[in-house]
Amino acid sequence: MRSLRACRARTGDFRGWAGAYLDNGLIRLVAVPDIGGRIMAYDLGPYPFVYVDRDLAGELFTPEENLGDGSMTAWKNYGGDKTWPAPQGWETDEQWHGPPDPVLDTGRYSLGAVQSDGETATIAMTSPPDDRTGVQITREATISRGSSRVTLRLTFENVIERPIRWSIWDVIQLQAERRLPDGSLAYEPGCVVTAPVNRESRYPRRFNVLFGDEDNPQWQVDEERGLFVGRYVWEIGKVGIDSPAGWLAFANTASGYAFAERFDVLGSAEYPDDGATVECWTIGRGQVEGLNYEDSDIYLMEAEVLSPLYDMGPGEQRSFTITWGACRCPGDLIVDVTDAGCSGQRLSAEEQGDFVHLTGQFGTFDIGDLVLAWVDEGGRDVAEVDLGPTTPMAAVVVDRVERRPPGACRAELRVVGAVTGKSETLAAVAV
Repeated sequence: MRSLRACRARTGDFRGWAGAYLDNGLIRLVAVPDIGGRIMAYDLGPYPFVYVDRDLAGELFTPEENLGDGSMTAWKNYGGDKTWPAPQGWETDEQWHGPPDPVLDTGRYSLGAVQSDGETATIAMTSPPDDRTGVQITREATISRGSSRVTLRLTFENVIERPIRWSIWDVIQLQAERRLPDGSLAYEPGCVVTAPVNRESRYPRRFNVLFGDEDNPQWQVDEERGLFVGRYVWEIGKVGIDSPAGWLAFANTASGYAFAERFDVLGSAEYPDDGATVECWTIGRGQVEGLNYEDSDIYLMEAEVLSPLYDMGPGEQRSFTITWGACRCPGDLIVDVTDAGCSGQRLSAEEQGDFVHLTGQFGTFDIGDLVLAWVDEGGRDVAEVDLGPTTPMAAVVVDRVERRPPGACRAELRVVGAVTGKSETLAAVAV
């Protein structure tokens, strides 16, 4: 439980590509600069979150081969996590005409830092300059000891002599498959993407169908929990959500693993795709833009995060930071994400005289200690209960009866990091 290995960084082979590795004993992250600066692995213990196309593993192509005829069907979809300019489109020069894109999507990025001081470890990769969009992209990933978190710092630089305007758009493809008894692959129906909906959404359904069938059964809104819910049934399609909350989550409920992204949302800013802050794309049956996966064994869900649209003059830079976290978390979907972890079932409290029955299901991003804090109306702690050690590798199930201290009006679950000593709130409920 308290095994806090130092962070390590190295280079080496990854599925036939030249890879850059970060690990800390909890997570392993692998980046491949030569295929668009992609992160091609993010594993929590034995569980691999990231989709990799088996048929393209280790393959490299010329720019001409990567572009092909310029259509989506020519795209070399390696999988992984990558950063693109948004909005996407093929109608004007203010839209990114990709993928395919032989520079930003599949160009050979230069590898900068691959370093560690034991407490943290970092990889940095930079794209070739792209004359069409005017963008050069730098992707920096950092991990820390005792944590499943990854901090992605994504930077666009204007490398041409005119103003440009782009959103920084990050796209991760998440594995959503299961192996059948006969050894063949199928989609995993326990895979689900969630994000809080906007109660004052500009979209009548609180999500906007960008590609595919308007009546795709995957796209739902859970009104009671205030969530967009995308449950994978292997249909092709894409939606945008104008979520104001700053988190997006994926869960494989069949295996009990969860992945979350956290980021800042600026409510007054303009976002691409008619105001989308997050998007979800799925591969499956059906046809969009000439893409047809009916006979494939590709099973994935994309979690996509967008920054505001940034105006950049010549030589100017803009950066956007996304924080990943992974954990074991029970429940049928992720209902909340905080700095400390995920909730599969929100913390609830039932009064029983002088006692309170607390229940909930969670996962944490750090090795540390779980604490129940009782808080008064002024926000001051009136009592604490030590609930024992916690780790991203073990789900947290709370089902306990506690005496409510005098003056307490709120119960908070907190994680105190074993490395940092920092206390972060996992969940809270009024009592």
